[in-house]
Amino acid sequence: MALSDRIWWTKKSRIQTEKRLLHNAFQAQLLLLWYSFFSVGMAVYYLKFNTSSEYSSVAWVVFSVLTLSISVFINGLGFKERASLIKGGYEALHELYRRAKSAEQENSNVENIGVEYEKILNACENHLDIDYHLALCKAYLTDSNDGLDRRPTKYSWAQLFFYYLKRWLLLPMLYILPFLLFWMMEFGSVLTKTV
Repeated sequence: MALSDRIWWTKKSRIQTEKRLLHNAFQAQLLLLWYSFFSVGMAVYYLKFNTSSEYSSVAWVVFSVLTLSISVFINGLGFKERASLIKGGYEALHELYRRAKSAEQENSNVENIGVEYEKILNACENHLDIDYHLALCKAYLTDSNDGLDRRPTKYSWAQLFFYYLKRWLLLPMLYILPFLLFWMMEFGSVLTKTV
């Protein structure tokens, strides 16, 4: 495999990494906002309007504090900062790709470009395997297939399928979780009254 091809696939994979990190940052902030709003609303509801439930108000206050703790953890993950580093890396890879392609066409020595490639790779975190599979499948679907040096395998398509399935199942569950907790508190209090 030519060095220019390795650089091109690394660049495409890192573009997917940046997209994934920015998506995670957005969803994490939205979830934290949603959890904070819902937990404060429920704590006020149980403290002011439903005083017959002695443990529910405390449970929602604990949930509010847990949400605050998770927000500190999420901010520590630094999704946006990591995405910015990744973006700087794939932008540098774009220029390096053009130089490598030109050197390969002229049959020049690409060792210096290889050393520079390694430096760029070490400047930030590497992409995940799923980022490569996403890049491979998207390039196959959107680019002209004539220029691709590889094709997605069944394994790549399966990875893509399970990645999106996991995202489509997990995110709605995370958004529904406060409603489930509220329902459990209300249903649990009805059960304790009848017993």
